[in-house]
Amino acid sequence: YEEYHEAVEEGVEFIFHSAVAAMKDENDVLKALIVDRFELVPDPNGGRPTLEKVEGASFEMECDYLIPAVSQSADLKLLPEEWEIERTSWATIKTNGKDYMTSRKGIFAAGDCEYGPMTIVNAVGQAKRAASVMSRYVMNGEITLTNDEIMEDHLRKLKVYDKKEKIQGWLPGLPRQHSEVLTVDERKDNNREVKYGFTQEEALAEAERCMRCYYIAMVAH
Repeated sequence: YEEYHEAVEEGVEFIFHSAVAAMKDENDVLKALIVDRFELVPDPNGGRPTLEKVEGASFEMECDYLIPAVSQSADLKLLPEEWEIERTSWATIKTNGKDYMTSRKGIFAAGDCEYGPMTIVNAVGQAKRAASVMSRYVMNGEITLTNDEIMEDHLRKLKVYDKKEKIQGWLPGLPRQHSEVLTVDERKDNNREVKYGFTQEEALAEAERCMRCYYIAMVAH
């Protein structure tokens, strides 16, 4: 989200739901692109939406350089077909999202190969629980969750923390710290560091922000 808006500030134009159909050149020098437009069509079964081409909406764009950057997908060719591991509509490995067991007993999946590209925080958090579950499975052959992991699931369902919630009442909210960022004119034509990170004081203030602990206390009581 932040990277997108920073790019827009620097003059980058995004054309969503489109794809290059052909490249036009003169004497092997790239001159223009033929771009098709698409529309996002929801999956009635709740799966991944599909892109369908909009007929008659293609256009030509002058071009000097073309840098392909084509998303990410899970490479699951290492999984033997005879295992018949169930996949999601996003072509990732399906689990129940709690203990990370797949449709084949003894095979676990977590992180990007389960949910697709995410943040490192999500991936590491899932890997931690998956390792916890797998260690107990190796020891006794059973799939179990610790009390802490069960509580995590309860808190997630109760939505104890909602970053969009407007904090009111006796415990006011503290605003998130933002690191210093180079101005557009300073960063748009070079490879300088854009964000300087937190100072020690800012880092401490961010770490001390309340995560609605009194909600958790009420649940635990």
